[in-house]
Amino acid sequence: MKTLPRKPSFLFLFFLLLIFVFSGCKQRGTHSSADSLQKEIQVKESIQKQVEEFIYPLPTTYEVVQMLQDIGIPYIIGISNPTEEASHYLTAKSQAYNIGVYSADLSYASVYNMQQDVMLYLETVKKLGDDLGLTAVYNEDLFNAIEQNLNNKDTLVNLLSGALFDSYNQLNQNGKGSLSHLMVAGGWIEALFITTHVSATAYNNYELVKIIFEQKSSLNKLLDIINEKRQNKDIAELIAWLQPLKKVYDTINGSMTEDQINQVATIVEELRNKLVQ
Repeated sequence: MKTLPRKPSFLFLFFLLLIFVFSGCKQRGTHSSADSLQKEIQVKESIQKQVEEFIYPLPTTYEVVQMLQDIGIPYIIGISNPTEEASHYLTAKSQAYNIGVYSADLSYASVYNMQQDVMLYLETVKKLGDDLGLTAVYNEDLFNAIEQNLNNKDTLVNLLSGALFDSYNQLNQNGKGSLSHLMVAGGWIEALFITTHVSATAYNNYELVKIIFEQKSSLNKLLDIINEKRQNKDIAELIAWLQPLKKVYDTINGSMTEDQINQVATIVEELRNKLVQ
């Protein structure tokens, strides 16, 4: 049985913190006085607090789809949300959900080195991101870096995961925490949709069943996070949407029956359809 990849959450935290710190140092220039040093320390502590407060709360969509490749599941053409659907997402709610959805599709394409799909989904995420004020994240530098690393999977994944992480952080910093939660939920739902629909005989694949089962803890964590903003009507709606899925997962104790897998797949497809319609 193959070992599942470890979650790189702390690496992303450290990576993002370094970006902020070095950027801040560059802007402030070189100072030698004790007062300046103290200010530097205070700024770094403030940045660290902000990063810890807004750190991306779940395993990235890349981590989930990477598991599929690790167990030998092939890339399924047509399973992702078509990019032409993006023009239909005109509200902040639908844009946030589908930045998450398309980011999962983008991760899916990048893991399997589907270069044309990577660029198509990146352009789609950028369009939705621009509509939500994330132009600084999906900028020309990011596109150039991605184009230069289409054949370097590790670097490509880091760039894409970093962009998603920055989007989440920026939405929170701009007072759009509810939208950041919708984005996270959209990505999680799409990744689970892909996972539950890549095989018509999922129950016969132990490793695939294991991946589906392990999303139980992610679902509980997602609900804990979004529950903090349940006063928001869109978040309250999302919580209600997720209850049937939680109900099924709550019946699972260590292993899944074929019926439970089919129930999860059906509910996730219904959830996904609510987001992408």
